[in-house]
Amino acid sequence: MSALAEVGAVAAAHGLRLRRAWPRGAEHLLLELVPDGGGSAVAGQWFADAGRAARVAAGTGDPARAAGRVVLQPRGADRRLPALARVLARPGARLVAHRPERRAVVRLGDGSYAKVVRSAAVADLVASAAAAAATGLRVPTVLDVDEVDGVVTTRALPGRTLHALLADPAVDPAPAARELGRALAVLHASPLPPGARVHDAAAEAAVLARWRGLARAHGVPVGEAPAPPPAGAGPLVPVHRDLHDKQVLVDDRGRVGLLDFDLAAAGEAALDVANLLVHLELRAHQGVCAPDRAVAVRVAVLDGYRPAPRVSARIPAYEALTRARLAAVYGFRPGSPAAVLRWGAGPEAAAGGPTRKDSDVHSRHRTRAADPRDIAGGLPS
Repeated sequence: MSALAEVGAVAAAHGLRLRRAWPRGAEHLLLELVPDGGGSAVAGQWFADAGRAARVAAGTGDPARAAGRVVLQPRGADRRLPALARVLARPGARLVAHRPERRAVVRLGDGSYAKVVRSAAVADLVASAAAAAATGLRVPTVLDVDEVDGVVTTRALPGRTLHALLADPAVDPAPAARELGRALAVLHASPLPPGARVHDAAAEAAVLARWRGLARAHGVPVGEAPAPPPAGAGPLVPVHRDLHDKQVLVDDRGRVGLLDFDLAAAGEAALDVANLLVHLELRAHQGVCAPDRAVAVRVAVLDGYRPAPRVSARIPAYEALTRARLAAVYGFRPGSPAAVLRWGAGPEAAAGGPTRKDSDVHSRHRTRAADPRDIAGGLPS
């Protein structure tokens, strides 16, 4: 029995189901479980060694418990994030996400958000938030930093996610997508913050190789590895590194805000563009929106961004890396439709998804790169 199947069986015995897993190695998975009848998610871990699972459960304390090789960690129980349970005990607090022993997000009673991390990670978190704010884009404002407990509190950005707009047939998401393209151009035209970590094409290929190796170790099928981006990389610019439709908020005035710069680095602009565009493809294969709607939003993003020829030329290679990585990621999510897993082999692998060729979509945007002087004034703070 695979680890994922074992976790599924243990979860079912406790009235839970596995929503997703994050592999930490061949012998360790982080888990997100959800109750069958609804309610807050339950974090968990799977260990190949049942003795280690028992020790982790004992070290975490009540209400955590071991069930064979699975550790269940309800209500924010976490030995590495001891502040999480205290934050959740505040009136009106609600757990949004919990990756055990790594990080958690809690919506507080006043509408702000608390991100709980290991105390050693706070400085990087705050630095990333400051660098994002320095771009002039709409990003969450840091309200409070508790370095001892590892809690960073930010003001909520108003609006709906681009993901929600994609799914709403009563809304045309193209104007928001165009503004998103302009905002992304502003980010990429901003100065690199001092000491920015470099995440180039080789680093992105290494991330994919790690995911593929972990997928194979856990019996998750992977297709052929895509070719790495060719030589001729563009200049390094500030990149988000995890930009997708759920990280984008659009308020009732059409203003765009960006969330979660925790992975921000110095990289190629094509990386961010490709990650966003491939997530739009993914939403069509998930049934979030119709394929033609995903293509229309893709075109609008590029229309707002107006990639330079060098960036346009490198987007397809980064798209291939992103598809392959997401195929491995979604292999650890048992509810993923088969079409999503097939799609990871390439845009033609699953019928019904966006089919417009890259050359068709990119060709009208090869004339010049977005000039930040044309854009910055059009982005309200």
